[in-house]
Amino acid sequence: MHFTSNLFTTALFAGAALAAPAPSYHHVDAQTGITVELTNTAGHVTTLAGFSATGAVTRQAEAHAGEIAKIRVVFSDAAKKSYPFLEPSFRCAARRAPNNQRIIVTRGSSIDFNFGDGGNPNVWSFKNNEAIHASDLSITCDPTFSKIDPARVNDIRVQLSDDARELAVQLDFSASKGAWDLTIPTGGNFVQAELFVGPGIDNQALRCQAVGHGQVVKFNRGANLNKETIGDGGNGEWTVSSGVATAIDKVTCSPRFV
Repeated sequence: MHFTSNLFTTALFAGAALAAPAPSYHHVDAQTGITVELTNTAGHVTTLAGFSATGAVTRQAEAHAGEIAKIRVVFSDAAKKSYPFLEPSFRCAARRAPNNQRIIVTRGSSIDFNFGDGGNPNVWSFKNNEAIHASDLSITCDPTFSKIDPARVNDIRVQLSDDARELAVQLDFSASKGAWDLTIPTGGNFVQAELFVGPGIDNQALRCQAVGHGQVVKFNRGANLNKETIGDGGNGEWTVSSGVATAIDKVTCSPRFV
């Protein structure tokens, strides 16, 4: 299960144009009509292109693009004609290149893990108006991405499921806001666990621990093996290390877990 996010425009810099040089444009690629504009702190715009209407594509700007502060998706007139129903829902996500950590974006009252146009051409900013160097930034656009349900922005949930997906339990830790320990009892035998931490939660590094019959249950995800706690990071579900359904009696989410 995956969960998603929203963004702001270069028009914002029009008002600053009187005090700053006119934006300059550096085109990294020019082969498709779906592009992402990265605006640095000096107002210069780098355009990443080559994104696909049918599959996921990842691009990274060159280091000389500088400290990136604003970002937005742009469809050319030709792309709008070719994909008339895609532009309102098409979305992209930003991650930190060194560790693949996802980056939260904001536009007005919207906050999300991904960004799009959605009928609003304004640019998106990074959370807390952070500037991120282009060399540390990768952008993935994927037509399967979707904006987050506003009702889930501040959610913290753990879903437990069995291998056949016939049994699924959702535990709601939202009341803790990721700031203090919270334990929720449960019951059953499970193979997968997935943590979702909404973009409105400050502690994106929050981790949770499952216990069954007094023993910590260990999980695998990708190269992370035999871990006693699980995290989110937008990287999907974890699988019990043994690969077989395992009893889980309670789950604790705590800012102390690492």
